[in-house]
Amino acid sequence: MNKYTAIGLLAAAADGARIIVVSPHGRAVTDAVDEVHQLVPDLQWRRANGDARVKLPSGGSVRFLTRPQLRGHSADVVLVEDDRDMGSDFVRELHQVVRASPAGEIVRY
Repeated sequence: MNKYTAIGLLAAAADGARIIVVSPHGRAVTDAVDEVHQLVPDLQWRRANGDARVKLPSGGSVRFLTRPQLRGHSADVVLVEDDRDMGSDFVRELHQVVRASPAGEIVRY
């Protein structure tokens, strides 16, 4: 993730959007978290085993997950960082994540 993507995510979250960033592996999640954390280090961060997220005062949030962790989550926007091997099962799972949102969106990066 680059800083311009991170800024866009934070702007959407500042408007109240719940965002999930899906990365292909743990190292990519760590890199994405670090990029966003550099921009907003003073916000309410949670970093636990497999769960990294930041909550904004507006109620919006950005959560960082790897592909196998999607089940049971919901969001307004899902940003997929690496979509080289997006099979039909994974696409179906992504649609389940944004299903409850009136403006649900899946973005491939």
